[in-house]
Amino acid sequence: MIYLKVLFSAVLVALFLSVPAQAKDKKIEGYYNYAHNEAEYAVKLPQAPTVRTIWGEEGNIPYLKNPPRYGSVGELATFKQVDINTEDSFEVEIYFLRANNVFLSYLNETRMKKVLKDSYSEVQLTKGKLSFSKGTGGLRWASLTGFSVERNRPIFNAMHYLTGQQSILVIRVRYSLQKAIFNEELSTDTLFTFTNLIFLIG
Repeated sequence: MIYLKVLFSAVLVALFLSVPAQAKDKKIEGYYNYAHNEAEYAVKLPQAPTVRTIWGEEGNIPYLKNPPRYGSVGELATFKQVDINTEDSFEVEIYFLRANNVFLSYLNETRMKKVLKDSYSEVQLTKGKLSFSKGTGGLRWASLTGFSVERNRPIFNAMHYLTGQQSILVIRVRYSLQKAIFNEELSTDTLFTFTNLIFLIG
């Protein structure tokens, strides 16, 4: 039996599995539209995330090569829902980071995919799938999806690395699956059929 809450989670996670659409192409009601005021992409979430500014003074800024040492570099948005009865969870982490032309030109398919693979170097993924697409004006997006197991609980993982003309957006998603669903040979291809909720706005 496919539980409604599992389907709900799958629909939400699917927003991270496709090429971003133009905002004018789709109108989806009932979601919170998250976008930094300088971002080139928007992400639809079920509720407003928790956000904090990333400062250059913090050091160890992820994903950027030679990031600024002072001032605002970007923003981190996080969102998490947990079912108190089953402990199933749905988690999203979104990094918006300003980037200069030198760094954006440096990024290509090989380098972007390496970032994704390195991020899961300590996670044993099964049914892993890497993809890459390139648009106009320097727009690129790389994706990695796969399944892992944590405390005997199947977990679906997705990570997306998107470049714009002045920034990057890195999205990481993980959510638990009911064992019955996982055992039905659910694949990442199955999840690709859901509606995409990432939009190009820049």
